[in-house]
Amino acid sequence: MKAERQRKIPRTAHQIARPPVMKMYGLQFAVVLLASVIAIPLDVVVAYSIVIGGMISVIPNAYFARQIFRYTGAAYAREVTQSFYRGESGKFIATLGLFATTFAVVKPLQVFVLFLAYLIVMLLNAVILAHFTVVNKKASN
Repeated sequence: MKAERQRKIPRTAHQIARPPVMKMYGLQFAVVLLASVIAIPLDVVVAYSIVIGGMISVIPNAYFARQIFRYTGAAYAREVTQSFYRGESGKFIATLGLFATTFAVVKPLQVFVLFLAYLIVMLLNAVILAHFTVVNKKASN
């Protein structure tokens, strides 16, 4: 068993360059739902404000990640650049649209909790990405 772990498995550049985005955003989604379930006994408005704020962060970021990792390699330099700009503009428009829709449709709403959940999930995104980067670096050594 240890010999299998110690044996290095060759990885392609495509595998190294592409982080496990579905795992990252799935984990964020699970954390948001768990926080919401924990908050339900305290206040239902707080609970759904947590879900909405977290999803306003997760959904546009997942779209962005999907766009930027569609193409890899120097042969696809133009497509990589275009997908990056498409992903960034889509993320920006989706975030604005989700916030605007939330404020127009959802009543009552805990605005402070909504923004707090949004910011915490943004920070969680950075922490999870750093964790996966460290794990991938250790795996490749």
